[in-house]
Amino acid sequence: MPQPGNHLYHVTFRCAGLEGDLQDFKMPQWSPGFYGIGNYARYVSSFRADDGASHALGWEKVARNTWRVVSDGAPVVVLNYDVFAAVTFPANSYLGDDRAYISPSGMFLYPVDHLRSPVTLNLELPAFWKQISTGLEPVQGKPATLQAADYDVLYDSPILIGNQESLTFEVKGVPHNVTIENVPPEVDRTRMIADLKTMVTAATALMNDIPYRSYTFLMMGRGGGGIEHSNSSSNQFDGKTLTTPAGYLRWLSFICHEYFHNFNVKRIRPLALGPFDYDQENLTSMLWVSEGLSVYYQDLILVRAGLMTRDQYLTKLAAAIGTFENLPGRRYQSAAESSQNTWNVGSGFGGGRKTTGSTVQASNPNLYYNNGGMLGAMLDLSIRSGSGNQLSLDDVMRSLYRKYYLGKKRGFTDAEFRAECETAAGTSLAEIFEYASTTKEVDYAKYFALGGLALDFTTTETAGGFIGLDTFAEEIPASAQPVASGGGRGRNSGPEFKLLVSDTVSGSPAAAAGLKPGDRIIAIDGIPATVAALNDAINAKLGGRIVLHVSTGGAERDVALDVAKKLNRTYQLTPKAAAQAQERILNHWLRKAL
Repeated sequence: MPQPGNHLYHVTFRCAGLEGDLQDFKMPQWSPGFYGIGNYARYVSSFRADDGASHALGWEKVARNTWRVVSDGAPVVVLNYDVFAAVTFPANSYLGDDRAYISPSGMFLYPVDHLRSPVTLNLELPAFWKQISTGLEPVQGKPATLQAADYDVLYDSPILIGNQESLTFEVKGVPHNVTIENVPPEVDRTRMIADLKTMVTAATALMNDIPYRSYTFLMMGRGGGGIEHSNSSSNQFDGKTLTTPAGYLRWLSFICHEYFHNFNVKRIRPLALGPFDYDQENLTSMLWVSEGLSVYYQDLILVRAGLMTRDQYLTKLAAAIGTFENLPGRRYQSAAESSQNTWNVGSGFGGGRKTTGSTVQASNPNLYYNNGGMLGAMLDLSIRSGSGNQLSLDDVMRSLYRKYYLGKKRGFTDAEFRAECETAAGTSLAEIFEYASTTKEVDYAKYFALGGLALDFTTTETAGGFIGLDTFAEEIPASAQPVASGGGRGRNSGPEFKLLVSDTVSGSPAAAAGLKPGDRIIAIDGIPATVAALNDAINAKLGGRIVLHVSTGGAERDVALDVAKKLNRTYQLTPKAAAQAQERILNHWLRKAL
């Protein structure tokens, strides 16, 4: 990285011991911890190959992420290439005058069929940077040299290079490194380290294990988002938010979420999430467990650690219900379907159609994050109630960890996860799993009552109009699009979309008008139907009427809808007078454990 300002890394890869005349080298298509195809090979340039003695070797790029080298049996193959890195996101590498951040999946090639081979990495730093922060093991006696047992370990170990602060603490003798790049000096470092230590202590006490030799927290600015790894996490946020009590608590929740993933995802995981196929999506319908239960535990761990009060927890839990229930398009697909489809939009962070107004993107991460968190609370309370408060979701997580990660050394199936939950509860939990796999309205109050809590809500008017219609835009295949008289659509015409109904809200104008999922909206007040046109019409006609021209099964009709005021629900969770069994569940569930 001789000139960081030009955003170019130079990589030299020396590979010895390969056999045969042709060698394929690949770059992963995605990064562990981020559910989206990154197409990292597009950032590679100036590729060349030689035999280690400066004799050039022929090569071709035979696939989007594959370079084939004609080695002719050479005992050594040396590759050289550049990587452009200007994106500030934890799943992407970045290089600038301020720092270097390496997301290894988008930086380092691997020889096909050799993912299990060990790797040594030497970093050549500019003289003005002194600090390397990573979960990779250093090679003793060799400065700036790191090692990985195999490529899976390498790809799961991001690297931060610069002049960042470095602090440490220990839990049961295990070192935890805290790299701070962006936190203002007025934020108390002593408190930060103490709170992180307390958080780690509570999380590892819950799981009865510390599964790594050391752990590294990368606390970075310039960008947003977090990604978990087996013994580290990449956390990008605005450090100024830590200067307020509310912002500091949100930061703790964020860090705790990524930290708890070292158990739930990196070790307790669905079958699809390891061993990885780096060429394509690794699909699972269980992200509502992997992400949703991590949302659930991020704050529960803070309660156990004494870093969040019971009232703060219940307020946040009620707000999460409101966020989900007020979300346009929440009934477009279930938490399980959203889990399966999230790769279409890169986990909701990397692109795709966003949820706005009356529309919903192809996959909405809120459906498996927030809804998954709610399902986690409902599972926990049901298990506690069914077992007479003897067992909980904690016991399920510990059992999954012991049985599948430590014992069988694999992930679990959907059925195995459900069986663990129902065994702990001593009864069927069919309704909760139906909520996970369908868009059925959820009876939250029934489940929170098991812990002696009342769920209430108030309704208020909010900005914008409401017709109770959820839609999505679906691309029309080129073969089904009309052809212009000149015989083509034109180079710059781009894809065409049709606007379809995904759902209607019960009791809404759209439902009363008989609109159904699958109906196609052709025009809105005579204007060709688009997402923007529908939202504009709704907001412009508050208290008035819009006319949709709709096709149902090929039959077209006009549908007139009165635009109502948009309403928002605010939820509250409060303890109520309850039986002793329910009080015991509440007190044990939201106990301070440290």
